[in-house]
Amino acid sequence: MARTPDKLRRSGYAPAANAGVGRRGLHTRDRILGCAAKMFLANGFHATSLDAIAKAARASRATVYQYFAGKEEIFRELSAFAERDVLGHSEHLSGLGPTVDGMNALHRWLVEWADIYDAHAAVFAEFPGIGTATGLAVIDASSAANQFHQTVTDRLRRMRLRDLDAEDAAAALGRIPHMVHLYRYRAMFPLPTRATLTSSLTVALQLMLFPETPTDVLQAVTPQFTNGRARTPPDTTDSAAATPPAATETSGSPIPQDVLSVSSALFAERGYYAVGMEDIAAAADISRATLYRYFSTKDKILAELTRRAVAEIEEHAATLPAMAPDSLTEWMLGYVQFHRTYRGVIRAWFDGTVAELLSDADVDHGIGAIFHAVAALLSTVDLPAGVDADVAGAVFVAVLGRMSEPTGASGPDSDERAAELMVKLLRRSLLRTT
Repeated sequence: MARTPDKLRRSGYAPAANAGVGRRGLHTRDRILGCAAKMFLANGFHATSLDAIAKAARASRATVYQYFAGKEEIFRELSAFAERDVLGHSEHLSGLGPTVDGMNALHRWLVEWADIYDAHAAVFAEFPGIGTATGLAVIDASSAANQFHQTVTDRLRRMRLRDLDAEDAAAALGRIPHMVHLYRYRAMFPLPTRATLTSSLTVALQLMLFPETPTDVLQAVTPQFTNGRARTPPDTTDSAAATPPAATETSGSPIPQDVLSVSSALFAERGYYAVGMEDIAAAADISRATLYRYFSTKDKILAELTRRAVAEIEEHAATLPAMAPDSLTEWMLGYVQFHRTYRGVIRAWFDGTVAELLSDADVDHGIGAIFHAVAALLSTVDLPAGVDADVAGAVFVAVLGRMSEPTGASGPDSDERAAELMVKLLRRSLLRTT
């Protein structure tokens, strides 16, 4: 693991003239970083204590403090390594186009992206994707994310993209691979080996950027899969899992609904962890005593928002497979409006620590409803050559999960524009026959 020479030891533990820690000290420091990364990935940043990191590193708490002020500083350093590699990766995008050479260039870039994700999964898993923070106040990733997006956008402007804004294309290249790899690490959907995943992802993104790419080019670059249609996974939810938790008793008062509305907005703006009960009470213009009368803890608010989100998305998702092809934009508009209402709640579902506060069945049922609907729709179309069926489902869900957010492209950031972009990306890649 790379080291940061100017952060070898906390000030105060040694004289300035003795700032170096020697070979043994560097080994201990790297071991702490490596063990912390594994703990963050397994348990999440917020559920990992400094004592747990020290135990994993076979060190005392005092030893860890010799090198780091706390787990926040450890995560900041891990994030700095990730940012360095991500920004370097953005500089490597070149030579794309609707040719064998162009597609091979995209494949190499995505293989490198998979390598970077594997190396820094502990950091990436704390975020829903490049360009969006989750309320993790430890670091501010916005500067690096913006730089990555700008570099990729500038490079895409030099290429001949047909009817696709370079900033929209850059958002797709940054967000979709991240989410698909997040699904891989969270084991949220059935996915093939990393090599097959990367190959299929290359085809999907190639067609999003260059829908005119000939079939023989796709076949020349990627392996062929015998199953050309997505499989509809069996519905494994039982009646207990399908039953959402009971609704919060409102007693006819508008206060609970106000609390839920402002909480959803705050979770989306700041992230679940960065919002306190006092923030919610202030936003709802009520006292903390009144807030506690209806919701005793913040996780109770999240649980009720989850119940409502799951109920809404189940109903909306059920209409996807049976709808007419020309009504996809209308369906997508409804989805964008749902996602923007509950985006803070949905992001919380991807955090293992937060999810433990909820029923696993509730979260799985909400995400599962979308995945089953997408798989059912994809089972009705012939997928492009070289696209694995399970990866196709993950790409579709990644478009739903991330491309509703602003891309920085010119024009108003409206629900309608987001829906139109998402449909365009899917029609250029996975839904080419609908």
